[in-house]
Amino acid sequence: MFRKSEGVHAVVRKIDATMLELTQTVRQFGIPKGLGTPLNQAKNAVGNLVSHLQMTERRSDDDA
Repeated sequence: MFRKSEGVHAVVRKIDATMLELTQTVRQFGIPKGLGTPLNQAKNAVGNLVSHLQMTERRSDDDA
């Protein structure tokens, strides 16, 4: 049986991998004018989400 944190960890890895793939694709074709700032904001938002999920995972492991 999976622990609750294993599910969170899998989601974090998937989100992080998807953002990396998006970033690589955009760089490969060039960043369209005006998209630089929104792309950076999205990358920062994903980074914040990943950090929050990892912190939540650690807290739930400590409570167990």
